[in-house]
Amino acid sequence: MMKEVTIEMTEDRYGARKLERRTYMILTTLCFLLAVINYGWAQNPNCDFTQNVQANRVYYVYSPGYPRNYTPGVQCRWIGICPAGYNCRLDCPEVNLPQSNMCSMDRLLISRTGDPQLSSSEYYCGRGTLSVTSVAQRLSIGFISSNYSPGGRFYCRLTAQRAAVTPTPCRCGYKKSNRIVGGQETGVNEFPMMAGVVYADIRQIKCGGVIISARHVLTAAHCVIRRTVNDIAVVVGEHDVNTGDSPATQGFRVVDIRIHPLYNLSNYDNDIAILTLQQDIVFSDRVGPVCLPFKFINNNFAGDKVTVLAGQLSPFNLLQRPYSELMMYKDVCSQDDSGGPLLYTDPSNGLLYGVGLVSYGTFCASGSPAVNTRVTLFLDWIVATTQADFCRI
Repeated sequence: MMKEVTIEMTEDRYGARKLERRTYMILTTLCFLLAVINYGWAQNPNCDFTQNVQANRVYYVYSPGYPRNYTPGVQCRWIGICPAGYNCRLDCPEVNLPQSNMCSMDRLLISRTGDPQLSSSEYYCGRGTLSVTSVAQRLSIGFISSNYSPGGRFYCRLTAQRAAVTPTPCRCGYKKSNRIVGGQETGVNEFPMMAGVVYADIRQIKCGGVIISARHVLTAAHCVIRRTVNDIAVVVGEHDVNTGDSPATQGFRVVDIRIHPLYNLSNYDNDIAILTLQQDIVFSDRVGPVCLPFKFINNNFAGDKVTVLAGQLSPFNLLQRPYSELMMYKDVCSQDDSGGPLLYTDPSNGLLYGVGLVSYGTFCASGSPAVNTRVTLFLDWIVATTQADFCRI
């Protein structure tokens, strides 16, 4: 039999009520609010809790004053620490927060990694239910209501769930889909494998790239042909460089540039290069590697559609066309498309595979030819050059 333990947020204890399931929930990431959030944690010691979560017990996390509505200007944080061999699980049968554009009014924040600053958190508002499991032993939960909030409430149960005994398989090619009401994609960090090649002299992203391991980024050779490691840097986790709207952004120095030995500057043959970073990229649900197309080495993708990511991340330009068309034509609207990946979604597992790189072409809808580098032709060179341990799924 499980024992129940209540964490009190105010003087009011949890009162039993019938919970009603609603039909929608807003999920989005509001990176520009992080400074406000971090400030709030430090300023509310009376609503800042850390709990060692014991197995076979239930801990309640609910809004201040529950079952009454919370008041405006509330900021709270809860951190659950589960035993070794367990993950923390949060089940919220009732979430009833004001619905607002991109959850700009009130929001429930959850970090599956247990980040105490909630910088990698998911944000929720609206009405619905919610279940979340931590990736390790910690789970961080935050709540903010604006000074103009009409009020709302939420109620959750926090428990320790025994972790799976099987080893976690390698991860690659995952896509972060953040949705708001109506199903519109927010696009922020939607493609975690995207990278940008920064020219240090002008401090701008001039080419795209794609993450293939924690230390390596694939890009077009012509982007770095006359550059040294002091001339370029790599940024990942960015979405729009004009607004700086992602807390997942990481910047890295480059310590090695490997251009394919058969690259031809005059005709762009073998237009591919590998950048080795000074430090490991920290992977999360917003930043991670693409799957390399080992399983598709004999596939010509005739008639298959791929997604093109290109254009200075301001924001991503997206295009879906048959692969055969992309090998000779594209209409992505940017002159700085080079090095961006062509991604193929495997219908059997939903993962994204980097099957090509944007090599060269001209402006939007011009009808001029464009050429893309087929990654499957260079897999042996990539493996030999990086000596990395790639997912082969």
